Amino acid sequence: MNTVEECSFRMGWPILNDRFYIGLELYSGSYLFFQRYLLRSVVIIFLLSGSNFPTCFGRFSEYKDVNKNYFQINQHVLNIQNKTTHLLINEAIKDISERKIKEPNNKIYDYLESYTWFFTLFILEQEDQYVKALSKKKKLLQNIQSGDKNSPYYLFCQAEILLQWATIHLKFNDKTKAAYDVYEAYQLLSENKKKFPDFLENNKSLSIIHALAQSLPSWVQKLSGIKGSISLGTQQIESLVKNLHKYPLFKEEILSIYVYILFYTKHEKEKAYQIVKNYKLADPNNPLLIFLSATITHKTGRNDEAIRILESRKKISGQLPFYYLDFLYGKYKLCRLDKDADIHMLQFVHHFEGRHYIKEAYQKLYWYELIFKKDVNKQKLYFEKIKNKGNSLIDEDIQALSETKTPEVDPILLKARLLYDGGYYSTSQNLLINTSSIYFAKKDLEEYNYRIAKNADALNQNALAIVYYKNTISMSTGKKYFACSAALSLGLIYEKDKKYRNAREYLNKCLSLHPEGYSTSLHQKAKTVLARIQNFK
Repeated sequence: MNTVEECSFRMGWPILNDRFYIGLELYSGSYLFFQRYLLRSVVIIFLLSGSNFPTCFGRFSEYKDVNKNYFQINQHVLNIQNKTTHLLINEAIKDISERKIKEPNNKIYDYLESYTWFFTLFILEQEDQYVKALSKKKKLLQNIQSGDKNSPYYLFCQAEILLQWATIHLKFNDKTKAAYDVYEAYQLLSENKKKFPDFLENNKSLSIIHALAQSLPSWVQKLSGIKGSISLGTQQIESLVKNLHKYPLFKEEILSIYVYILFYTKHEKEKAYQIVKNYKLADPNNPLLIFLSATITHKTGRNDEAIRILESRKKISGQLPFYYLDFLYGKYKLCRLDKDADIHMLQFVHHFEGRHYIKEAYQKLYWYELIFKKDVNKQKLYFEKIKNKGNSLIDEDIQALSETKTPEVDPILLKARLLYDGGYYSTSQNLLINTSSIYFAKKDLEEYNYRIAKNADALNQNALAIVYYKNTISMSTGKKYFACSAALSLGLIYEKDKKYRNAREYLNKCLSLHPEGYSTSLHQKAKTVLARIQNFK
């Protein structure tokens, strides 16, 4: 067992389980799940829980001893928080420096400073800044550790900083550092909960960990000391949601975490969308909440609405550039087959200097040329850049790179795929049905059956979906992700129909297939469902 494996063995949840990366999406026997959990769910959890981060301290004591270090929120702290979560990072840093001079004993400013580093590194992904920031992490933790040990914020702030940096370490592929930080953060939160059981802010991150813990193997739970269940995590966060009026300062944070648990862990996607809609989370001035709202809206088949959300975004002077939102805008427009989709994706690849989603972006540009321009030279250019630009760490980039091994893309299947991704299920289905299966090459029949099944599934035509999912599996060579995804989808259909034996059969079938690309997230979803139905016959 090497160092990384030993670390993952000890900490369990982030490395050894893949839905524990949909927020670091991490698993399948390695850090990949952890990486998704941090890289994606992070964006939804840590980024978005960060969107209200100081609100974690809604019940700070008004008492302070000016001769000792303390933790206290005041209006200056709230102003800095607002600037940081709106990505006005330079203004926030300037204000933090000024407040540290005027309030040198208030350790909350070190916590806020960590957040400015977090957003800068997470969004821009610049290697030189990351190297520079490593020494800052240690210094900020030391400053927090000089605070009042009798305050519930003493351990809490340390844990939150460690979770922030675990996310960043994974962004830059420092997996071992990320593993240790997450494990230590979990221990600190657990200790703080024992010391201060009425300090509900602990549940902010613990609710996620507890919800994800159920999908861990029992031996991992035992060795790591991490115990929990989907129901416990949900109960913890719902207790806060039901009493939002008591926590006005961190209302959006609670809702963001609740949306995450509903969507990714409980598979209650429509309910997650309704939370986004009913609580009006699509704030045009907050790019992080725009990201959350647009993503959830798109993933529930409301692509037109997701596009409108992204179009509503206001770009404020001095704001940290969030080029990924430009890519999302272009990607969602491509799903609608808009002819100007490439403009926004080019904005991303020309300006973003990071490492993730680059391969996926060039894949989508390649698809755009295949569908609209038929410019052979641009097709070749983008196809080569899929292979040569960016990293292949996250599922989307892994899948884009994997698909270069079979460069021949059928234009009908490609359009059907994009339309499905945008939630235009009937249009996609009609395109496929009106094109005889005889038209497709033998190598494409697996995907043809899969696309029909996915549309039927989305249209609640379960009988038809089951037939075509099973066709997909029966004709699979095991190299592509279609059969793996089809098996998962069958498991979900049978779970909904309360046919748990059938559900387990196909969920285990999903786990037995290992296609390159999305198998990491597919496997973790299967494990989550298996954990959810383990007590049902």
